[in-house]
Amino acid sequence: MKEILFGEYYSYRDFSLVLSNKTIESPQIKTSTVEIDGMDGVFDLTDYFGEVKYKNRKLKFEFSTLNVSMDEFLNHFSKIQNAIHGKMMKIVLDDDPTFYYMGRVNVNQWKSDRNIGKVVIECDCEPYKYKKYVTVITEQITTRKDFVLLNLRKSVVPLFKSNGQLTITFGSQIYSIDSGKYTLDDVVLKEGKNLLTVEGNATLTIEYQERGL
Repeated sequence: MKEILFGEYYSYRDFSLVLSNKTIESPQIKTSTVEIDGMDGVFDLTDYFGEVKYKNRKLKFEFSTLNVSMDEFLNHFSKIQNAIHGKMMKIVLDDDPTFYYMGRVNVNQWKSDRNIGKVVIECDCEPYKYKKYVTVITEQITTRKDFVLLNLRKSVVPLFKSNGQLTITFGSQIYSIDSGKYTLDDVVLKEGKNLLTVEGNATLTIEYQERGL
């Protein structure tokens, strides 16, 4: 039985909702173009300031109810609304369990057809879905260590945790850190492989939240 997890609530285990259909829209691109006289087409500025930006994406889930009598339909609908309607939640699909979406949940409508209740739940979600677990890499640095950090589509600034003095080289930038937690503004992990070199004698932990479409 395929389920959708809304925050801490499972669609079937908690609400007796059987998933009959789902729609996961792609987020629309935030395009920026300029018409220039004498030029074919348009001048596209969509990625002029860096990464392409996206609008929110829509998720839609259609359910039928099981084990709910006609007399209980309205009470059951109220139970669902009280639990999730209007709330910002993590949304996890059974067939994509290693990621979650963040969005506001809208229990859109309830219909009864004979002895079957039908519920539509729509979610207004951020464009990127999140990897379920933060990527964490821990290494004992004794002299020098080269890292290849893999990242999904959305760029991210990693968090560095060290228990001693270290030197971090990323591209043409060199940073010195002591014991503590650091984010380095110019250390931005792009999509794919990111090369980073660390020198010194300490334990280093690198953490970052991956997001993809």
